[in-house]
Amino acid sequence: MSISESTAAQDWRAVACLAPGGERLLCVGGSSAQVQAAYLGAWGEVIRDEDRPTVRTISLQRWTGQPWAGQWEHQKNLPLPTSRTGKSTPEAPEVEE
Repeated sequence: MSISESTAAQDWRAVACLAPGGERLLCVGGSSAQVQAAYLGAWGEVIRDEDRPTVRTISLQRWTGQPWAGQWEHQKNLPLPTSRTGKSTPEAPEVEE
């Protein structure tokens, strides 16, 4: 039996890219939707308060290649959380004129 694609349950991940260098793994999952739903919650647990100002981007990455010989490839940047808990702060309601 030959495996032509990765069969791992965790083919996607979100990685916080820090300046001037370095990165922190936020979460992994079986689909991009799972990772996009989970990375905000991981933000408050994984990224220390003193590291938050140094986070430049959050990269959504997909594993490509064989499970034993592949690499992570950037797919897109995810929005940076606006609060410590990773939840967006509520916007003021629009006022109709």
